[in-house]
Amino acid sequence: MSGCRFRYEDLPAHLRAQVDALAGKKTGSRSRNLEAKIQKPVASSQYSEVRGHRRRQPNKTEATYRTEVLGQRGDLAAVHYEGLTVRMANGHRYTPDWVVVTVGGGIECHEVKGGYALNSQQRARLAFDQVRVEFPWVAWTWATRTKDGWRIGG
Repeated sequence: MSGCRFRYEDLPAHLRAQVDALAGKKTGSRSRNLEAKIQKPVASSQYSEVRGHRRRQPNKTEATYRTEVLGQRGDLAAVHYEGLTVRMANGHRYTPDWVVVTVGGGIECHEVKGGYALNSQQRARLAFDQVRVEFPWVAWTWATRTKDGWRIGG
C-alpha cells in the first residue's frame, strides 16, 4: 500500500480529536491499546438517526471493498465509513469513503470507485490528488473495482 506513515502525536490537535472520536475515545486521551472496532457493512435500508439526519451507508461497491480488502487485513484497530472530512486550502471539503486506523496508530484514507468511468469520477480524482498534496502524512489509497478484482494504488 502506498503512502507515508505518521505518528498520532504529529497530528494537529483538531485531527487528533477526530481520530479519538473514530476510535471511541474522549478528546485528549490516548491509549496504546486501541479497541478493535470494525464496522460491518449494513444493508442500505438500515439507517440510524444521528442528530436528526439519516446516517449515510456504503453503497455495494464500497461495502464489497470493506469486506474483500479491508476485512482481510489483520492490522486494523478501527474502520469507519466517511468518518473524516478535511477542508482543503481552496475551501473545498473532502470526505474519503473509508478511514482506517491501524493498530500502530497510523491513519489511512481509502477512496473506492466502481469500474465504470463516470464524469463525477474525474472530479473525485482531482479532489483526491489535491488532498494527497495537502495532507501528505496520511496514507491515501485509490481503489477501483474491475472485472478481475481490485486495482489499488495511490
